[in-house]
Amino acid sequence: MASIFAITTIPAALVFFSSDYFADMTLPSPPAPNVVATFEGGQITLEDIEAHLNMLSSSTSNPGPMSQEALLETVEDLVSDQLILRWAANRKPEADESFQHAIKHINENLNLESFADQLHTERISISESNIREYYDKNKARYEGRSFTEVRDEIRRTLVAEQEPAFVEDYLEKLRTSASITRSFDLLDVPAPSQKELETYYRQNIDQFKLPRRAIVDELEFSASQFGPKAQQEAASALLGIQGGATFQATAGRFSKARFSSRAEVPEGSRNPDWDKYVFALVPGELASVFQAGGSYYVVRLQEVMPAGAKSFAEVRPTIMTTVRTQKEQRWFADNGEKTLFTIKGQRYSLRDFYKEYEEASLREQFEGAEGLKRLANALIDRMLLVSDTYDRLLDVANKPLADETRLRLLRQMMEQEEVDDRIEVSDEQIQAFYSDNRDRLVSPPKSRIRYVRIGLGSSEADASRARERSDEAYRKLTGAVPGSDFASVAQEYSEDVETASKGGEFPDWIGESGDPLGELMTHPFHEAIQDIEPGNVSNPFELGGSIYIVEVTERTSPQQLTLDEAKPFIEEYLTNQQHRSMAAELQRRQLQEGKVQLYPQVLEQYLTRAASRDQPTSQ
Repeated sequence: MASIFAITTIPAALVFFSSDYFADMTLPSPPAPNVVATFEGGQITLEDIEAHLNMLSSSTSNPGPMSQEALLETVEDLVSDQLILRWAANRKPEADESFQHAIKHINENLNLESFADQLHTERISISESNIREYYDKNKARYEGRSFTEVRDEIRRTLVAEQEPAFVEDYLEKLRTSASITRSFDLLDVPAPSQKELETYYRQNIDQFKLPRRAIVDELEFSASQFGPKAQQEAASALLGIQGGATFQATAGRFSKARFSSRAEVPEGSRNPDWDKYVFALVPGELASVFQAGGSYYVVRLQEVMPAGAKSFAEVRPTIMTTVRTQKEQRWFADNGEKTLFTIKGQRYSLRDFYKEYEEASLREQFEGAEGLKRLANALIDRMLLVSDTYDRLLDVANKPLADETRLRLLRQMMEQEEVDDRIEVSDEQIQAFYSDNRDRLVSPPKSRIRYVRIGLGSSEADASRARERSDEAYRKLTGAVPGSDFASVAQEYSEDVETASKGGEFPDWIGESGDPLGELMTHPFHEAIQDIEPGNVSNPFELGGSIYIVEVTERTSPQQLTLDEAKPFIEEYLTNQQHRSMAAELQRRQLQEGKVQLYPQVLEQYLTRAASRDQPTSQ
């Protein structure tokens, strides 16, 4: 069972002993020998722990002995249940708040699937005879394993088979008792006509104009990468190209240079000096080395595409989206006071629904009338579920244990409302982080490769033959056998059919994650090739049941990210940082407000007694 402490990033095991809140406390004597913890308004006893563990293990044929870790986690669960209930009792939202919360978090973990995952295991009954019957019919599937070994696995399978009908039946009961009305015809916004689309195109033709575009081969030598030698290195590259070398081959000599082949560059999108030099060329002409901004360039102009405008057919999808949105906004404004649906007599207007829909940025996911109807139905189900959860959980006077499923739902709601909804990352914070961490904010290098793959097989004899074949292929690739090139060797030796037919070429770039603030990609294949210089062939290496020989044909150099490029990564990093801090503060505040006191000595004595009982007697 997940706990509030796990959700707020505090380690589950030994949570109380590792918490600063409890570290500063002296440990008084418990009010009774069996009391493990107290809180405002109640206590947790050894008997509560045993009952809780028995409930959680009721579906397991052999729960096993109680461990110290299980005891500690159970105390944590039971205390966290009480903190959740305190929060819920003080927080039960009004209908409008439930609606706003439901639509805001429609895509987060608080959903019907997560609820159903626990609900069906608690409520769906599977008889022992059904489990035995399934085993007898499917013995071949279990490859000689005994009934006892696979009993729990079969039970989970049978539960999963019953789950869809069970969950739908549960929700249908909630819907029936809630007296729901729907006026979803209000979501049928008239579609834009062809005439409206063409009128928008004519009136907004300036939006679709295209500047001149240069199609170029290009090498960029950035001063930030090459330092004062940038111009000298660019001149050396130009000399090689004038002597007949290709741009791609020249790029291999200068791994820090940024290489582009047939790049389309709109006029005005680069530094003005770049435009001045490049658009003065004639197609096929190679420019002298020139400086634009902080870089030196070697450029060949391939062609110039004239200025013009995109045709109506080219931009029709874009216009359709814009005009449809405009019609939708007018429609919802004109019909906003009408009632979209009611739940238990509570009215929700079309204006309320559309306002929350827009603010939650759900247009892509729930597009058009059918998408809006799906969203409205999902909201109704979620609001019914949350309302039922509060009603049941807050009526616990005669319950020794609260409903585990609904407690899980409340935990997720609490974290969303008390932590996630209060996180704010400003543009100023992002700018400051960017300024302080520019060296870390670079796009990582990526490689293009071709390779030979030979499977190691399933026996040592197969592996031995594979190694002999890989050594033979490697000798051919390194010139020991004259007249062999990589493409022909890959076609002869590689067992990767798709790439072998293409001379061993892998179609995609291989490299680290695009997130400069995340951990480096740990993909073993990437690690194996990152030190191979472009144009070189690796020694054979074994990975994942195969032998590989790799040639790196091209590699990009690390590039400094602009603020706009780095912004999504920085925002996510700062959001996570705030989440950890705010979640820890929420935990501390709840523990203080709940006046939680732990008595670990009771657990220690309990375990000591249990160990003594289990100790074999000497003869």
